[in-house]
Amino acid sequence: MKRKIHKGKILDKKDGFSVIECTSCGFKHIDPLLSDEELEKFYKKDFYSKGKPNYFKETKEDLSWWMATYNNYYSLFEKYTKGRKILDVGSGPGHFLFCGKKRGWDVLGIEPSIDAWEYSKRRKLPVVNDFFSYDALKDYGPFDVVHASMVLEHVPDPIKIIKEIKKLLKPGGLLAIFCPNDYNPLQLIIKDELNLKPWWFSPGHHLNYFGFESMKKLISKNGFEIKEAIGTFPMEFFILSGNNYVGNHSLGRKCHKERKKFEMNIYAKNKELLNTIYRVLGSKNIGWEFMVIARKKR
Repeated sequence: MKRKIHKGKILDKKDGFSVIECTSCGFKHIDPLLSDEELEKFYKKDFYSKGKPNYFKETKEDLSWWMATYNNYYSLFEKYTKGRKILDVGSGPGHFLFCGKKRGWDVLGIEPSIDAWEYSKRRKLPVVNDFFSYDALKDYGPFDVVHASMVLEHVPDPIKIIKEIKKLLKPGGLLAIFCPNDYNPLQLIIKDELNLKPWWFSPGHHLNYFGFESMKKLISKNGFEIKEAIGTFPMEFFILSGNNYVGNHSLGRKCHKERKKFEMNIYAKNKELLNTIYRVLGSKNIGWEFMVIARKKR
């Protein structure tokens, strides 16, 4: 097989890596790519203990907000499928699975981190401790929905992941991809006008840098029909308002609490209004993260 050549305009450089607008892949990623061995060690043993040491504690503090958010996402899935069998790729501590289980879904997670898998196991949630692959999961499927949150930015070959997810889906099944919305217009204003270095560029952590359009194109090219493209609260609003939380964890948590208040107040009365707001912002590539929901073409 001919090896793919990665080339394109260099956007940023850091720690011996570049972010390139790769013409052969159709999305931004680091160059050079990390080895499989480096990635396996990091995600199996170090991702939570070293990369996110406060994650389990803080997600527990945020649990009511997470449940409101995840219930909203499940309601979007239920809009497009009557099936209730879901796979969560990179299931972490299992909050998404827990929410689905309470709604009556047949849930399964796959998670490479030993720390997160043990956390889920204590909650009696069904999680496979492994890296995602078709072979690891083919005996559990097929699925009505495959959800992958904060996954594709971490993997060396996201195209392969999407193709293998497609094989695990039932005809007409749903793919839900959730990723950071990198190099978005607000980030670029902050970078250019406030002279803040691109904090989202983390080459040892994030390998790929997607936006709404690059993800929609990638998914569409691989046999899916886009049904939803919805963003999340633009946390960049805080930086542009003078609350620069970058590198300041306590201020970041304070800003996050304000974001939670905003969303929980709307969830309480009209969650579809919040979805509409985030769809409209997403149409302009605005949002801290995004979720694209797509149907597998029959």
